[in-house]
Parts: sequence; structure tokens; C-alpha cells
Amino acid sequence: MGIQNIFLLSLTCVYLAIFILSFLVCVPAGININTFDGHCLLYASGKWNLSDSREAELTYVNWGPSSACNFTIFIGIVSIITSLFYLARNSFLLAKGIESSWLDAFINLIVNSSMCICLFSTALAVSVGFHEWCNLIKDPLSQIDRCEDGQYRTIGKHINVDTENYYIQWQVAQFGIWTCWIGWLILSVMSLIRIYRSHRQEPFTTSMSRERQRLLAHVGHNPVPT
Repeated sequence: MGIQNIFLLSLTCVYLAIFILSFLVCVPAGININTFDGHCLLYASGKWNLSDSREAELTYVNWGPSSACNFTIFIGIVSIITSLFYLARNSFLLAKGIESSWLDAFINLIVNSSMCICLFSTALAVSVGFHEWCNLIKDPLSQIDRCEDGQYRTIGKHINVDTENYYIQWQVAQFGIWTCWIGWLILSVMSLIRIYRSHRQEPFTTSMSRERQRLLAHVGHNPVPT
């Protein structure tokens, strides 16, 4: 197996890992929104009060913006679709023994870099938003020392949500989104290396001229002689 095929196989393996890990982003986040009756706990704030039985409970919750949770699910789905597309494409190239063109490699770099940026911003937003929720749960009046302990008790009779397993769900989602970001970062670096190696083998202007002629021939036009 040539160096190009080994490099392409490595890319394919990373896409496969991202495809699997992306389900850990959208699935637990979607389940949590469903159990929380459509509410988003990210960036939520509220107020604890003592009930008649002198037990602290949440009497008011200002839920976080639904866009924070919905975009997390959306970016997970986009990651699944994009990684699946390149997984199938690279598998086809490996099976046929075909090397992708310089233009394909350049577009691949743009896509990988864009996904890397989107995943990083989303992962950061999820981590900060969930930290805000944990601060609410660990309010001194609540007498809850750890954020995960809040999922094993009723935090408020007036809060019509099922808080069971919220900590596990968002820990899994955070793990999935951060590892996906690492995967897209690796792909971005590998794509950049791929472009650099292609440039060393063939100058940029020559590659662009060849791609232009190939595209013109593909649409049925004869290349203009130079």
C-alpha cells in the first residue's frame, strides 16, 4: 500500500471515529430536552426557597435559551452527515485506488476547518452553560454539594421536569462534542499536510490550470489553448 493510500486510510479512520462520537452529542442532548419538557438547562438561573417542610426546593427557574441546546443537537447531526459523506467518499477512493484532486483536497480543508471552528465554539458554550446550571444546583440553600447529586432528588415540586440522569446525559454530550472537536482538528491538520505535500509535488498554478481544464472537459467544453 502506497503512502497516499495509507494517508487516505488514516483520514477514513478518523472520519469513522467522528461519525460514531457525533451520536454522543445529539442523542443525549435530545433526550435531556425531552425529559425537561422542552426546556434547556444550559445557562439556566433560578431561586431556591424553603418549603413548609423546611426542605429547600426550586420555586422559580429562568431556563436557558432553547437555541443553546438546539444548536448542540444541530451541530451533532451536521457532524454525522459530513463525516458519513467523507467516510463513504474516501472508502470509494480507497477501493478504486484513485487519488483525489488538489481541488478536492482544498475543499476538504475548508470543510474540516469550518467544522473544527463550529465544534469548538459549541463545546465551549455547552461546558460554560452546564457549569451555570451546576452552580444553580449547588446553591448554598439547596444543601447539594455535588452537581450529580441533584439528579437523584426532587429539586422542586413546581418545576415540571424529570431531572433524573441530567448529569450523565450532559457529561456524555460534553465528552462527545470535545472528542469530535479533537477529531476535526486532527483532520484539519492532516488536510493541511495533504495540501502542502501536493504543492511540493506540483506547483499551485499548474494544479489550478489542470483542474480548470478537467472541469471544462467534464462539462463538455474544450480547454482554451494557452
